[in-house]
Amino acid sequence: MEELLTVDQAAEYLGITDVRVKRLTRESLLNNVSDDADTPMFKPEELKKYKELAARIGGI
Repeated sequence: MEELLTVDQAAEYLGITDVRVKRLTRESLLNNVSDDADTPMFKPEELKKYKELAARIGGI
C-alpha cells in the first residue's frame, strides 16, 4: 500500500503553506483521498502531477 501524505507533508513537498494546501483541496485542485474531510491525505504521485502542471502554467 502506498504511503499517503498529510497536509503538512504536502505543503512541504509543494513549497507552499498548509493553509494553501487546504484551500487547493477545498477548490478541488488537490484530491483528498481520505474518508475524513477534517484530515486530508494525498497521494504523492498526484501532488507531483499538480506541481508539474503548476510549473507549466506559471506557478502554484
